[in-house]
Parts: sequence; structure tokens; C-alpha cells
Amino acid sequence: MSHLPWNKQNIEHLLELTEIGSGCWRTRHGDANLNGRSFGGQLLGQALMAGLADVPADRVATMMQFLFLQGAMPQEALDLRVTRLQDGKRFSSRHVRAEQVSGRVVLDAQVTCAVPLDAPSHGSFSSAPAGEVPEELARLSDVDPALLGGLRQLGGYSEDHKPSIEFRIPEPQRQFSPDTMDGCFRFWMRPVQTLPDGPHVHAAVFAYLSDWWVNFSALGLHLREMGKRQLYIASLNHAIWLHRPFRADQWLHVETTSPASASGRGLCVASVHDREGLSLATVTQECLMAYAD
Repeated sequence: MSHLPWNKQNIEHLLELTEIGSGCWRTRHGDANLNGRSFGGQLLGQALMAGLADVPADRVATMMQFLFLQGAMPQEALDLRVTRLQDGKRFSSRHVRAEQVSGRVVLDAQVTCAVPLDAPSHGSFSSAPAGEVPEELARLSDVDPALLGGLRQLGGYSEDHKPSIEFRIPEPQRQFSPDTMDGCFRFWMRPVQTLPDGPHVHAAVFAYLSDWWVNFSALGLHLREMGKRQLYIASLNHAIWLHRPFRADQWLHVETTSPASASGRGLCVASVHDREGLSLATVTQECLMAYAD
């Protein structure tokens, strides 16, 4: 079964699923990345949407742990099978496994939801400078093409854009210059279109967004030592912790750092805050980053 066309500015449209049996959901739309496979954020968002499908309305998504097993073909539909792992007093957990209609198994995930509790809270502070206005920052298309030239060695990063995501970059001259890259990369993003109310939709859309440029902190750090060599890049695993319910269609400030890379694998950790500096989510991703030649 082939995917249907979709509105490329509407992430919610992309995440729509059709129930084809008890605990089984089929995707309707595909979203290709530059190497002809499905964008990893699409798989994350669809897996979370399926995992939330039968969860009680008073339980909000709190965590997803996710393995990318094989690249998905964006032209083929994906069947997501959901198994109940837990339905306790406070928590519900689901296992999600997905394969394409051709039999290609592409992901394995666990999703947890919880009833919000009256409890102490704290959070890290945003690294965005006071008064920084994302609407006034550079788009990727505003950045000097000469500055982005080296990024083509990183799997086509300089050409990677989504019409559904508004993406703004502070200090592009410093953040994209090999001599000043330092293993930390920060940016602002939000969906182009406003989303309807409902915490499950916002959690799934955030999962889609959470794959966006999150591993650049591990990759860009090595541009100055690569010479003319190219890196082959692929997502290996991904985890999301949602600290509180929030609207995913607001401006989100993301700071991603890379504590280590070795033996072809790079780890990145992203902290996500709103414009007021409130801590919303934490994301980790391990990616394959090996020389292609």
C-alpha cells in the first residue's frame, strides 16, 4: 500500500493514522529526507501517536525510548502494532513496533504516560540571552552560502529544510564556522501551522520536531579536522522526556551538546525551553557518524 500526498506545511496531517485492527495502526503519509528514506522525526511522531491512541485522556506523555532499526521507505505505508505493557494507578506504558507492508521492520519503541501529580518541581535555565527574539534571527536561507559550504560534508545539512518547520539560528557566523564550533549548538524552532488543542497531538508533534538538527553538535565539532572527507550519518536511537505538558506550536529554544563521540557513534543531549526559560523537555540521540570513504 502506497502513501497518500500530504500538506507539507502541516505536521499534524503527516501524523494521521488509520486503525486497521485491534492495536494496529497504518500510516497515511510519507516524509522523505535527503537520502530518500523517511525523516526520523516522522517515525518518532507516528510511533508516539500510535502509543497514545488508547491511553486515558487524563494521562499525558512523559517518555519515549526509540530504536531506529532500518531506514523506512517514505512511499510505503507503515503498520504500527501497539502492545499494552502497563496500566497502573499513575502510569500507562505501551510497546510499539512497526514494519512496512513489504515486511521491513523499521522501529521499536516504548512510550510511557502518567497522571500529573502534585509534587515539587525544578528545572534547568535556558541558555538563550535575555531578550533574544527568535523572529528576528537568521533563517537558514539567510546564512552566507560560503559559510554553509563545509556542511555538505555532513550528509547535506546545508540543504536540509522542512517547509513545516520554522527554524532560526542565533550567531550563525560563530555557530557555523569550523574554527569556533565547540560541541554546542543552539537554535529556535516551531511548526509553521498552529496546532489544535490536545496534549497527545502536541506531544507527537514535538517528537517529530525533536529529530531536527539535534545531532549537529556532535557533527559540526569535527569539520575542521575532516579535510575533504565525507561523513555517513544515520540516527541509531532516540529518547524523549517530557517534563510537563506544553504546546508544541510555540517557539522552542533548543540547546544541544555532545558529551562524546567514538567508534563511529556520537551522542547528543538537547535541553528544550520556552521563551520564558521554562524547562519543557530533554532529548538524547545517538547517531552513526562514520567516514564514508
